[in-house]
Amino acid sequence: MAGYNVPEVDSCVVNSEHHHYGDDEVNGPSKNRMPHIPPGGVAGGVFYYGVRIVTGSQCNAGTSDNHVYVSLVGSKACTGELQIVSGFFSGLLNSPIAQRSYVDLLIRCKGDLGEVLVVSLGNPYHSFATVITDWLFSGGSDWFVDYVDIIDLQSKTTVPFPCYHWISDRDAVSFTSKTTILKDVMANSILLHQRQSTIDQRRLKYKWQVFPTIGLPSAIDVASKNLPSDEQFGVVKGIDFTKDAITSSVTLQFTAAFATIDSLGQFEQLATAMGKPEFPTYEISRWTRDEEFGRQMLNGVNPVVIERCTALPRNFPVTNSMVNASMDRGLRLEDELKAGHIYICNLKIMDGLALREGGYSSAPLCLLYVNKAQQLVPIAIQLKQEPGSSNPIFLPTDSCADWTLAKMYYQCAHAQFHQIATHYLSCHAVMETYAMGIMRNLPGAHPVFKLLRPHFRYTMAINSRARETLINDGGIIDQIFAIGGEGRRELMRRGGAAYNIQWTNIKCSVKSRGVDDPDLLPGYYYRDDGLKLWQAMEDFVAKIINEFYSSDEDVKGDSELQNVATDLYTNGFPANGGEQGHGFPKSIDTKEQLIELCTLIMFTGSAQHSSVNFGQYDMYSYVPNATFIMRLPPPATKGDANNDTLIKSLPDKKTAAEAVTVSYLLSRYSQDERYLGKFPAERFTEDKAQVEVANFSKTLTNLDADIVERNKPLDVPYVYMQPSRVTNSITI
Repeated sequence: MAGYNVPEVDSCVVNSEHHHYGDDEVNGPSKNRMPHIPPGGVAGGVFYYGVRIVTGSQCNAGTSDNHVYVSLVGSKACTGELQIVSGFFSGLLNSPIAQRSYVDLLIRCKGDLGEVLVVSLGNPYHSFATVITDWLFSGGSDWFVDYVDIIDLQSKTTVPFPCYHWISDRDAVSFTSKTTILKDVMANSILLHQRQSTIDQRRLKYKWQVFPTIGLPSAIDVASKNLPSDEQFGVVKGIDFTKDAITSSVTLQFTAAFATIDSLGQFEQLATAMGKPEFPTYEISRWTRDEEFGRQMLNGVNPVVIERCTALPRNFPVTNSMVNASMDRGLRLEDELKAGHIYICNLKIMDGLALREGGYSSAPLCLLYVNKAQQLVPIAIQLKQEPGSSNPIFLPTDSCADWTLAKMYYQCAHAQFHQIATHYLSCHAVMETYAMGIMRNLPGAHPVFKLLRPHFRYTMAINSRARETLINDGGIIDQIFAIGGEGRRELMRRGGAAYNIQWTNIKCSVKSRGVDDPDLLPGYYYRDDGLKLWQAMEDFVAKIINEFYSSDEDVKGDSELQNVATDLYTNGFPANGGEQGHGFPKSIDTKEQLIELCTLIMFTGSAQHSSVNFGQYDMYSYVPNATFIMRLPPPATKGDANNDTLIKSLPDKKTAAEAVTVSYLLSRYSQDERYLGKFPAERFTEDKAQVEVANFSKTLTNLDADIVERNKPLDVPYVYMQPSRVTNSITI
């Protein structure tokens, strides 16, 4: 075969059998009925190899094209391309390769291949027979292969070759068995060629798209329909996504059309149209309570804004007399600040953003206090950054309507910042950037590729759809956000310029914000559960990295890994008004640094995203609790608000229904979701690595049980970092 510099020996498929494996065999068929040497034994100079090709269990994983081929490259010779079933009419006269099935081949070679090092599968052309089969049976020529077992029937040894790829028309995929870093194969020209050709092939498919005008991290430069097959939604996910989008939109708009909303409670009609939220904020008016507001700052969908306040900002002139009645320890404000009982949420990044016609928002500051009951409660809210007579500081001692309205305006700004910066920029966008760096520079045999690949599943697919329909000019966000249009673009620019990858390193985040002490700030379950998850991931990552890298020199000398760093620093996180690299290093020099980066990527795509995403329906389904747009300007005086003011400030029924639709859709788990610690794709073939994968899963199971127990006495359980509810990757 071209590039491998070994002779091609005369080879043929002498027997082919097609079997299905059972639903209980989740990781493929059992190792029975393996191919065997035919009666008569081995003639001189003839060698036999068994090949078991296992098709994935997902919908449409099979192929209707029996012209797909397999080739084996050994240390001494190769087979060339061998059609699984030959003949012009094979696609019509033979059953297609179905999902959840395997093909056993017996290959006869007139020469010794030596140790089989590379397996290739491909589909050189879209045959006439396939076109007819597709038309008759609604099949498909694309083929998803889980793995291939190679059985050397002379030595009776079986070697697994993980694949986990789609093989498409006029496409070929090659893969190896062992997990290796570059130094392990430097003396092997066959494996070196396979690695480089894989990377070259991927770089043609995964090209960078940069966003110089809005400052987002770079992404893949194709429309959603043209994504590489390995990045596309699976059939089940695609159906779920489309069905949920249509059903929720129609249901909520129909509900809104016939709803009468002349009181706050009547927004409940929209909140329950798609089913009752798991933790509804409208029950017993929970959303109006100060302790609920505080809980949402800690354990809602945007728990990363709150900081310890040791000194009041100069533009937030809160005095002791203003808040004395809200503090129950008998201390002055200055003393409470020193004691660590005062916290702040400052959304200055929202200041001056352009607003769409008919929409209003704010750039608020909120001061919070941990009382003797260990509850976090708001004690002062200022809705604009610049203090003045027309920008009062609202207090819990003000009228109920004034105080409630101030909290609503805070929540409006908080919700918009959450979606653009905390959710999309810090999770969706950066995980696609990480995925691009890995896919463009690491071969499938690399341990870092195997470690991180499960955490990129469907991320490019959901992001490309978001860029086309959600965050695009005139898209859904522009229609339902107060900052829609130029305000949204500017918030992206500001967030992108300021972004640092350590934002989603929970150890760094809670420390830098001064919220790492559970004695001072109790009940911060996002922090408590997140730190435990980070530690579990870091321990797992360390064991995998230490298995394949012996020293820091191995890390420095791994040019494939260094290419990831260079590509991400230069192309993935370009300056765009901010610091080039945005915290991603130009090079990776130590095992410790590599472990931290891998943990960061894994955590961002799984736990961090789950924590800021899957609670959206709980938070946003009841519009008075948190809306994306207000219809009246922020109040400039106190004493004017009443219940009617609250209702008139909230969005109209149509806009509210659209916002609830988005929150519902983004909170949905798919039927084919894969959860943290569950890795159906067995990419590691080494025993020690497989043991560590199993141990990681057990650790997460134990942590899950601990969280369930901890949640039992809580009025509102914190479930968004419960491992059984944390997805491996960003899929919605």
